[in-house]
Amino acid sequence: MGGGSTATSTVLGPAEGYAAIVDKGEQLVKADPVQILMLSFYAGCFIGFGALLSLTISGNIEGTVMIHGTGVSGYIYAVLFPVNLLFILLSGCILYTGATFTTPAAWIEGRAKIVNVILVISIAWVGNIIGGIFFALLTDLCGLNEGGVARLAVSVLRSKTSKSFFVILLRGIGCNWLVSMAVYLCSMAQDMTGKYVAIVFPISTFVACGFEHYPANAYALPLGYLASLKDEYTIPGVELPGLVEIFGLNLIPCSIGNLISGVIVMACGFSYFFGVLRHSACVHFVQGGERIKDGADIPQLAALDNFRKQVSGGGNPSVPVPISSAAKGETPFSNIVPVPANSALPAVPPDSKPEALAWIEAISGSNQDFTRSVSC
Repeated sequence: MGGGSTATSTVLGPAEGYAAIVDKGEQLVKADPVQILMLSFYAGCFIGFGALLSLTISGNIEGTVMIHGTGVSGYIYAVLFPVNLLFILLSGCILYTGATFTTPAAWIEGRAKIVNVILVISIAWVGNIIGGIFFALLTDLCGLNEGGVARLAVSVLRSKTSKSFFVILLRGIGCNWLVSMAVYLCSMAQDMTGKYVAIVFPISTFVACGFEHYPANAYALPLGYLASLKDEYTIPGVELPGLVEIFGLNLIPCSIGNLISGVIVMACGFSYFFGVLRHSACVHFVQGGERIKDGADIPQLAALDNFRKQVSGGGNPSVPVPISSAAKGETPFSNIVPVPANSALPAVPPDSKPEALAWIEAISGSNQDFTRSVSC
């Protein structure tokens, strides 16, 4: 009863979560452009893995579930799709949609230049579509773009190019609102399980609702186009969309919608909640009975500095001591669980710790840096 240990949360608060987003954006604009391109290319391929999984299961199960309505097939597609975001967010790869949130947030908070922000977003857009088209070609060459997969891919192609430019743009806004929320929630979670939970629900929601995601469409639509070139999947009397329709009626308006959502809805919105926009001179902000005057010092994002202290292990007694400090005789868990002074357990010499214990301490020591290491 009443143990003396202290509990630590594995979830950052909302302000600290936004600080983690800003930090990600700042690190991203400092990265080498070639590295950004390759990470974006890989992200486009990973999107293909999740989409192919959804197409394979959902496309071949329609006959079984059709008696229950098309919603069941759509639900299965939506539930399976988020596996690709797990690959992307935890491997450090870069999606165009996430970059439209993290890098503008860093610029708003004065941590990045607008030129670099535009460069990162543009490279991510190009890398994602190259990866998507490459994986669509790979899928087709593997003989996986057949049967139920091909039929569903053609159906997706027709559906996503049959709406107006404005409708797709609006659906793009709704999509990246949810995708960026997945990135934000994933940044708040500090362990693998929490990050996956943060990913699954927002992503499956946007898929099930029918919003438009540029990186996903950059794979699905080329795959549908490749299937439509085969005689067995053509529809008599119906002209299937070509490359002009794919870009003009979907990928371009979808990209614009995703950009609007990432920059305005998420970056500007959360900066107003937790960052400098809350104290901007253009906002009639009252503090202590007086509005902040033009030219006055704008408060900086204190949560970002605190977050950096956490990931570096300094200035926060709840942060575990890194494993490298064990050589100095420090106890890595002493700052988390206080050891009673009358404890009968002998101290383990730093240089003779079992391998398993050292491994656990290494995880504990670097866990606070987990948020910073994942990408967007």
